[in-house]
Amino acid sequence: MKMSVEGKNYLAETIKGSEVKTLRFYGIAGCCGVNLGVGLDDAQATDEIALIEGIQVAIDPQVKAQVEGVTIHAEEENGEMGLVLLGFTPTNC
Repeated sequence: MKMSVEGKNYLAETIKGSEVKTLRFYGIAGCCGVNLGVGLDDAQATDEIALIEGIQVAIDPQVKAQVEGVTIHAEEENGEMGLVLLGFTPTNC
């Protein structure tokens, strides 16, 4: 997993105003298996913890394979900044 300069800057600003300082990737049960969820959340005991570009990232083992090779990026859409996972392919039923 990598992080672009835009992703790092966006997360650093977002985390600055939050009590939670960890970006967490986690699994959400769905009809086709485990779907990917992401948010600022405390790491769980089973999560793999990584420091990427100075940002603490927690990865639930259920979704580790889904996020390997992705780049955490931030883009503006309709005047709002948000995270984008470059190279991520969502599961499809």
